[in-house]
Amino acid sequence: MSAPLTDAEEVLWKGSVSHWHYAGKWLLVVVFIAALVANVFLRLISDPTMSWIVCGVLALLALVLIVWIRLDRSRRTYTVTNRRVSVEFGIVSKRSNELRIQDIRSINLTTTGLSGLVGIGRLEFSTAASDDADVIFWNTPGATKVRDLVRSLQAVAIAST
Repeated sequence: MSAPLTDAEEVLWKGSVSHWHYAGKWLLVVVFIAALVANVFLRLISDPTMSWIVCGVLALLALVLIVWIRLDRSRRTYTVTNRRVSVEFGIVSKRSNELRIQDIRSINLTTTGLSGLVGIGRLEFSTAASDDADVIFWNTPGATKVRDLVRSLQAVAIAST
């Protein structure tokens, strides 16, 4: 006896904003840590108390930036399932936009600059009912692959109707 066919929704791709979106902030973290290390090993400040205060401030600034990047990335989640594309915003209070695969009429992919060279782009999904994009994946890593995944899901949805 064969197993029953299920129409369960399954997540095919899940992502968030690329770390390249935060390149400037990551560079600042590296600068703060480099200044901290230089201050500890090279004794840039002669007063030991002031030296430890400066090290503490630099470490705190680097930690705040790292936490901020983590929180900002976690507040946006992009999901592609076999039935829909969705974007979810928020950490405590959540808001989401989603489109069924068969309702998507256009997919716009925009890649620019250095981030575009490494495959990061903005994906816009629209329906016929709207002039603007209904779901937008900002600074998505592997944007071309995600677009192609949704296109293949659309082809399967059309073939099954």
